[in-house]
Amino acid sequence: MIVCQTCGEHNAPNAEFCGNCGDFLKWTGAQVQASPVRPDAAPQPQPHHRPQQTMRRQAQPGDLICGQCGSGNVPTRKFCGVCGHSLHDAVTQKQPWWKRWLPAKGPKVRERGSRPPQTRRATKVRQGIGTAFRWLLALAVLLFGGLYAFSQPFRGTVNTQVVTAKDAVAGIFTEDLVPVRQSVVSAAQERPDHPAKLAMDNNKATFWAAPDPKTAALTIQFDHVTDLRRMIVHNGDGKKYLGTARPQRLTLVFDTGKTHDIKLTDKPDEQQHDIKNGDGVKQVQVLIAGVYPSSESTDTAISEIELFEKQVK
Repeated sequence: MIVCQTCGEHNAPNAEFCGNCGDFLKWTGAQVQASPVRPDAAPQPQPHHRPQQTMRRQAQPGDLICGQCGSGNVPTRKFCGVCGHSLHDAVTQKQPWWKRWLPAKGPKVRERGSRPPQTRRATKVRQGIGTAFRWLLALAVLLFGGLYAFSQPFRGTVNTQVVTAKDAVAGIFTEDLVPVRQSVVSAAQERPDHPAKLAMDNNKATFWAAPDPKTAALTIQFDHVTDLRRMIVHNGDGKKYLGTARPQRLTLVFDTGKTHDIKLTDKPDEQQHDIKNGDGVKQVQVLIAGVYPSSESTDTAISEIELFEKQVK
């Protein structure tokens, strides 16, 4: 063993740090060889301090886990026997959860002097109820597993109930969206051959073109109050995409006084965007807040806009 010259701690031969004071044993430790005791030798006085030997071992339930190297240490140690790190804030190794459900084997052993003078009847009743509950739960799980494995009707019923429950939970967090059709669509600016209504005619080959993007805006009205949730945009001229400018940013202004900004990418493909603040609206203005310029024309074009509302069940 190695005896620490600082505090007198007896450490295992393979320990690198003192388990009591944390000193590095390569500097402060002294090797001590155990020698046989002669029968006629006088008994040696025992030192006052006889701490437990430091042993290198795998973490066990109740051990102190070193936060520096992850090694397991007996609860009486103050410093890690592997790296010497302080165990003041060490975490105690917990027993696996499934072992805590198993009934205890054999009688419970208490340390001498720790047994209460009288065992209360209520404590025994609670212990008996807990043991019975664990056994009943284990039997119920085994019975359910057996029925599910060998009974086709029971398995089909369980699967149906699980799918129904899953759909019910999914319905809480997801919404069914349906297209909402405009009653009127107009624009402050539009080319005569590319009016505002072509932006919502469900035809991607046509487009709305505005000569001045700084004041360009679509006004969309609905015949009922709706909760807008999503917008699909097809940017630019579908036939000659780079022949016109394309919106870079859209600002939705609702008749409720709320707004929502949408940033578009410069591509002719479909772009889907969720809409916020669109509850309880009957009109929305789509303002062009920025454009991707074109070298061929100053007109700004949008091929198609589709709006979706929350389905009313």
